[in-house]
Amino acid sequence: MKAILVLEDGTVFEGTSFGAEGEAVGEIIFNTQVVGYQEIITDPAYRGQIIAMGYPHIGNYGINDNCYESDSAQASAMVVLENSKIYSNWQAKGSLSDFMKKHKVIGIEGIDTRTLTIHIRDHGEMRAVVSTKEFNVEKLLEKAKKYQLPDLVSDIKSQAPSSKQNKSKTVIINLGVNKSTLDNFPGAAIVPYDSKAGEVMELTPELVVLSGGPGDPRKLTGLINEIKKMIGKVPLRGFQNGACVLALALGCSVTRMKVGHHGVNHPVVDPKTGCGEISVQNHSYGIEKVPPNVQIVHVNLNDKTIEAFKTTDSKCEGSLYFLIDERGKLEKGYKRV
Repeated sequence: MKAILVLEDGTVFEGTSFGAEGEAVGEIIFNTQVVGYQEIITDPAYRGQIIAMGYPHIGNYGINDNCYESDSAQASAMVVLENSKIYSNWQAKGSLSDFMKKHKVIGIEGIDTRTLTIHIRDHGEMRAVVSTKEFNVEKLLEKAKKYQLPDLVSDIKSQAPSSKQNKSKTVIINLGVNKSTLDNFPGAAIVPYDSKAGEVMELTPELVVLSGGPGDPRKLTGLINEIKKMIGKVPLRGFQNGACVLALALGCSVTRMKVGHHGVNHPVVDPKTGCGEISVQNHSYGIEKVPPNVQIVHVNLNDKTIEAFKTTDSKCEGSLYFLIDERGKLEKGYKRV
């Protein structure tokens, strides 16, 4: 079946449908991972997005029970060069295409994803629409241009995990937390993103974590104000969008990046020592400026953007990445992720 992808700048790609049928409008980004499509499609941080996979062959090891980042699919659509018609893995329970049909995720294959990736890199992430039913380019272009980013964090709240434990040492403020984060903070109390500072502090945490998640962190003004009330009272740690929220609470500036970082091979480097790490990243918003009480811990080696920071008293830390190597525990007993 025919499928079409229309970007808001008028660029058109035609291909073949796989997965669910219908129409999906959202922001299109590209991901450079070779494997991990199941984790990507189920990660709440990708909610509502159209994901273009840079690697040419997707779906060859199927879908299994161990690689979910949430209980269901979160992405709206996937764009691939080739969707594997067969899958082979001892853990596999079904095909990617069948999983996408079940969870109403639209797929388009057979387009030049290298050309698409270069186009997004050169012109920036933008709105787009994928359709298997409507092929009038002008109508689809109008839909793409009219798309407004919804309140994705509020949308996730209704389906996300919630667990308050008075004796937990760690409290996670849920902006769209994924399973990988939960695995690294076992037994943590999970509270909604709209919790008040007093409600969080009543749990007497030794650490408060702001999880990653979808959408524009600058719009979470209520949460930013509540985080300000906790600064200095409890150690705070933010990841990805959670790091952006923490940065805003500390007086940093956060902006939408022309091209975000989405993949597992992003190099970050300590500007003081020159030591580098390879990181997993998924963020379209970045930190531009920091006040005097905030130190830059890591910058991206490719585009020199800020990737990690901490306050001079080390009570607040934020990173826009997850490190892929676990080399011991950090203070307070939580591990690198």
